[in-house]
Amino acid sequence: MQCPSGCPCSMEERKVERMFHRNSEPVVISDLVMYVCPECGQESMPLSSARIVENILNGKAKPSGKFVAELYEVSSVILN
Repeated sequence: MQCPSGCPCSMEERKVERMFHRNSEPVVISDLVMYVCPECGQESMPLSSARIVENILNGKAKPSGKFVAELYEVSSVILN
């Protein structure tokens, strides 16, 4: 697959981790297959990955664990 940004190289298939939101709650999906341009970083999601994301966000899959992280809001950060 060629880069949609017009780069001369082919996109590479990579497994990535991405965060989505379901009902305003974060959902992290790991090992998601994406195509990535090694030159410019442009990403493209294949249809098979889009269907996986859709099934997860529609509650058709069970989570394998729980993700917990600290939240920082830019407006509350004090710079020294």
